[in-house]
Amino acid sequence: MKLFDTLSQELHNLESDLKIYSCGPTVYNEIHIGNTRPLFLTDTLTRFLDYLNIKYTYLLNITDIDDKIINRAMDEGCSESELALKYSTAFFEVLKALNIKSPTKIIPISTKMDEMIKFIDQLVAKQVAYVVDGNVYFNIMNYSKEYGRLSKQNLEALEVGARKDVDTNKLNPLDFVLWKNTKKGIKWDSPWGPGRPGWHTECAVLIAEEFQSTIDVHVGGIDLKFPHHENERIQFLALKNQELARNWIYNGHLALEGEKMSKSLGNTITVTDYLKTNDPNQLRYIYLATNYSQPINIGTTILKQAHDWINKVLNLIKNVNLNTALNKYNIFENDQTNVLEIEFVNYMKDNLNTAMAISTIDKIIKEINTEIRANNLNRGKYELLLKMLDVLGFNFKITPIDNNLKEIIIAWKESLEKKDYNKADQLRQALIDKGVL
Repeated sequence: MKLFDTLSQELHNLESDLKIYSCGPTVYNEIHIGNTRPLFLTDTLTRFLDYLNIKYTYLLNITDIDDKIINRAMDEGCSESELALKYSTAFFEVLKALNIKSPTKIIPISTKMDEMIKFIDQLVAKQVAYVVDGNVYFNIMNYSKEYGRLSKQNLEALEVGARKDVDTNKLNPLDFVLWKNTKKGIKWDSPWGPGRPGWHTECAVLIAEEFQSTIDVHVGGIDLKFPHHENERIQFLALKNQELARNWIYNGHLALEGEKMSKSLGNTITVTDYLKTNDPNQLRYIYLATNYSQPINIGTTILKQAHDWINKVLNLIKNVNLNTALNKYNIFENDQTNVLEIEFVNYMKDNLNTAMAISTIDKIIKEINTEIRANNLNRGKYELLLKMLDVLGFNFKITPIDNNLKEIIIAWKESLEKKDYNKADQLRQALIDKGVL
């Protein structure tokens, strides 16, 4: 299997016993649908690795220490820990609602404070970080040839932009905070005085502590490439003298009706609000029908495409479920399924080409629909369809048809034959309510 690495701009093979990391949410509010794209990306990757029987450890962090959390807690009249717990719980509920598998490990950064302080202290000891008035900064000039490589940006151009808002404590405008001397919010004791860590350090610390060495895959949204991941990478490189990740993979931006979705613009849609009127499978389809690295514009057209595709799949599954229970099909098998599965797998192995994998699913759906119109069902092909949908993370809840439901179905069909349409409509609605139709 190959993934495109943003740092080297090359496709790299993945082996086994993989170490995977993704930046998790800052838990000061409910996450919006744009926040879910890297979660879906990592979910797609790990589900396919499960299919290939490739072992991995997938770590996700929870940022539960942040100025945004402090400010929101003050607004809501609660402690930072209470607020973080509230929105961490909401985050876990979102994962479940979207059928996103739980990572191997989820670590709130507040539980790693000793490790954070030790990490920063080691950078100070190596003289790649410096202390000013209780603040600790990373000295970018020690790594001037490396800084900017991930985001493909020129250091001099970055310095010009950074000078617009200069912290006079810094030796260089691009130097970033590792430890913050603050009187506001929760604080911890450190060798430099009371304070709390900077955001850019926590991911580097977790990777260093949990994996010890270079990880195989680092996943994230494109908006985190700079400065967050650039700063994360340079700290790890300074301390360990090795790359943080072999593969940096990024999902593209999400726009809403042509405008980038952003909390600062006030045009976000929380997952909770989205799910009030939409099937979670539709959001997964929107992401998988486009290459993960490309931007997506959510508007009327793509929402309708997602709705129609999900209904197409659901109607087929319900149809097969119903008519199999009634013994309506001539069930057979052939070897064609092997060719289709190989096609699907090859697309997925090619940098998670989910759009083409879905085209294979569409091909199978078309063939099955043709067969069942003649009351034939290729069992192997239908089971392959269900397997592919599961690998991609779609979750279609189908009601098993027991004897009681079977009697209702038979009574419904008999009512139609007798043209007792009032009774037929009542029975049909009962079957719809039970998820059979």
